[in-house]
Amino acid sequence: MHFYSISKEKVELDEIPTEIRLQNGVPFVHAPMEFSAASVTGAARSLFAIGLETGGRALAETPRRPIPRKKEAIPTCFKDRKTGLVRMVYKEAVIRVRPGTSERQLSRILRKHGYEIRSRNKRVKEKLGQQYVVTQPNPKKVGAAILDAANDWVTMDEVIFATPNFVSQYKRAQLPSINDEQWHLQNTARWVGQINGEDVDALRAWKFTTGDPRVTVAVVDDGVDVDHPNLKRNIRRSPDPAEPKDVCGRDFYIPDDQADHFNPRPKDFTYPYDQMGGNDIHGTACAGIVAAVGVNGGAVGIAPGCKILPVKVWHADKLAADERVADAIRYAALHADVVSCSWFGSYSGDVEMALHDSRDLGRGGKGAVLVFASGNAASTVSFPARSAEVMAIGASTDKAAFAPYSNQGPEQCVVAPSSGGVRSVFTTDVSITNRGFNPGDATRGGTDGLHTNTFGGTSSAAPLVAGVVALMLSVAPDLDRDAVRDVLQSTAKKIGTGYSAKGHSNKFGYGRINAAAAVAEAKKRG
Repeated sequence: MHFYSISKEKVELDEIPTEIRLQNGVPFVHAPMEFSAASVTGAARSLFAIGLETGGRALAETPRRPIPRKKEAIPTCFKDRKTGLVRMVYKEAVIRVRPGTSERQLSRILRKHGYEIRSRNKRVKEKLGQQYVVTQPNPKKVGAAILDAANDWVTMDEVIFATPNFVSQYKRAQLPSINDEQWHLQNTARWVGQINGEDVDALRAWKFTTGDPRVTVAVVDDGVDVDHPNLKRNIRRSPDPAEPKDVCGRDFYIPDDQADHFNPRPKDFTYPYDQMGGNDIHGTACAGIVAAVGVNGGAVGIAPGCKILPVKVWHADKLAADERVADAIRYAALHADVVSCSWFGSYSGDVEMALHDSRDLGRGGKGAVLVFASGNAASTVSFPARSAEVMAIGASTDKAAFAPYSNQGPEQCVVAPSSGGVRSVFTTDVSITNRGFNPGDATRGGTDGLHTNTFGGTSSAAPLVAGVVALMLSVAPDLDRDAVRDVLQSTAKKIGTGYSAKGHSNKFGYGRINAAAAVAEAKKRG
């Protein structure tokens, strides 16, 4: 089975057998354990309301409505052949038609496969087309039939793209652990094995600027601790003037019409609380890399004068709707200058379209700058990092070497210092007691638990580059995103070997970022 990307390439899927079962009288969607069975069950309940009463509560005993039988629709699960990640589809698809498409034409397109409009995406500007979530009321035409409908629609002249409205498994870039402090900003070879000066040259960059508070970096992740003493001063307030409820960012896992949608804080925690699995502890560390303010000797970000926009889209490891991930990117692009993403997933046409939309939505047409981690699988560059619309960021070490876990490929833009050598990266941690990478251990970042010294991977490299971009835009706000890429690549320091005649390496991209050189060059061009 397959569906088509927006460039009309096949994305291959294998169907995973699922069925409705009962547990203590409660219906749930069952999948084989090797395919994230708990995530499948949770997604079916929280996103498809299978096993819920009308009011949204979990059923306690005998369900009030019949359990779906063969003639009724149940979600269909797939395994993405390229990534191995799980995807689910129930009754919906996403379709975008060209500007000027009439209601009659749209009705004809949808009627061909029996679909009805559920909602229109108001975040997509009309000049980019009309985008809808459409639903299939016929239980005999769900599952694989939704792929067939989407694949047929993309052959029509009026259709820009169409895709099943997947709920997908995304991965926050996992953290290869090592150790301590902020050598990535100024490396004095304090620890044996480090190379003196193998850092981003922050001190010289700060002679130009420590960041303009009008420049905002959106951290799209599992939430940001907006109450953290080392972050709260730099949280962007009231990012969307048209929505008074938007006080400090949003949670796109939660529907727009629910109050908790406007709370982007970490929310999901599962013992053991210092592990990535089951815990919202990743985004706070990323935010600190960008713009922590250095309170009481704590971590300082590369752009401590800039602002952070928290955009929550993950609840720990729960499957997330591609539609919501895409809208989180659109929101971030509309209200921030730079978008930092330290995660990856399977290909999504809607997410890909959001990357394209951000060029028009962001910075008054100059385009929000999209910075994505290339991934930590020692493999090829992941999606969305491999999109031409974003900058794929790999990781280097404090020994001026390529981090062995970092993904690589022709899409690699640059690398940034991270873990994998002698030390890891020191940054902010969730401030809730006994939650986070560091529950309060002096050897792991401090007894107060406000910081961790075990962060790393491309998860740390990407926000470091995003912060450098924020410094560049602080001195040269008129640079468009293509110019930003050119400046970063042309000022990067060549470390390691294997560069082509054009100066590119699949491992290092165009080299290790140099904040001072990048800001100086941006100022010249600005």
